[in-house]
Amino acid sequence: MTKRQRRYKLIANPHAGRGKANLIIADTVRLLNARGVLYELEKTKGPNDAEQLARAACESDDVDVLVSIGGDGTLNEIVQEAIFTHKPIAVIPAGSGNDFSRMLNTPKGLPAVVDMVLRHQTKSIDAGKMNHRYFANGVGIGFDAAVNFNTRSIRFIKTGLAIYFLAFLKTLNRYKPCPMKITINSETIEQEMLLVSVGNGTTCGGGFKLTPHALIDDGMLDITMVKPLSLPKLFWHLPKVFLGTIEKTEHAITRRTARLTIRSEHPLPIQVDGEVYALEGNPCEISVVPKALTVIGNFDSEGFGHGRGG
Repeated sequence: MTKRQRRYKLIANPHAGRGKANLIIADTVRLLNARGVLYELEKTKGPNDAEQLARAACESDDVDVLVSIGGDGTLNEIVQEAIFTHKPIAVIPAGSGNDFSRMLNTPKGLPAVVDMVLRHQTKSIDAGKMNHRYFANGVGIGFDAAVNFNTRSIRFIKTGLAIYFLAFLKTLNRYKPCPMKITINSETIEQEMLLVSVGNGTTCGGGFKLTPHALIDDGMLDITMVKPLSLPKLFWHLPKVFLGTIEKTEHAITRRTARLTIRSEHPLPIQVDGEVYALEGNPCEISVVPKALTVIGNFDSEGFGHGRGG
């Protein structure tokens, strides 16, 4: 019996990467056509579209692989429906941050990315869950989420770490650390925090290495909590965020856990895979969901799943 050719569902966000995604979508289609690949392309028009498209794709026997063309937010919507289905997700990065794609050892250049997708090396990896929302890469609470929100007002730079760095500068004088009660296993930490980063992946914000040792297939989440700093100290320690050595300062507390709870009497900004929410009064329950997703990546490359993706 002849083996059936794989069929791909492309779920593409044309607004990702400040519109840069449109060119990536067109070039992806050209490359797939040249290789005779069977695919269907659907573009999102607004919030939750990717989730609805992913639901239909996961329920269809005519779709073998879901391909996310966009940023981490687009991928997050697809994850909500693909989780537990064992239907592989491939990622063609086209957003501003593209943090999760680093953990798949995604190569540079679109032709190489398409080759990786078609090579179909799959692996079961962990996901995370924040209250009722699943995530692939991570959750940021506090300053991290405020920075993410402020990227929306920076329009003159299209993509990359520069957007997040400018938003970081914009947030410095506006954000005030909030008291939090953080419960990790049997330990409770109760004090003001600048930020709490929960990582299934190693980076957030397009390359900020707040959980540099995270593994996406170990059944654990990496936690980095940063206590309030003065502006001079914040700038002094900033390079450590890019180098992945923030844990070596006296201002950071790191843990690894399968579950944690965060409470605050104050509203907290929170980002889940780059999408910003508000946490107002209700506890934030975060847990790992082991081996819940199937993804396509360069899994025989050195560094996969070992906190060196990129």
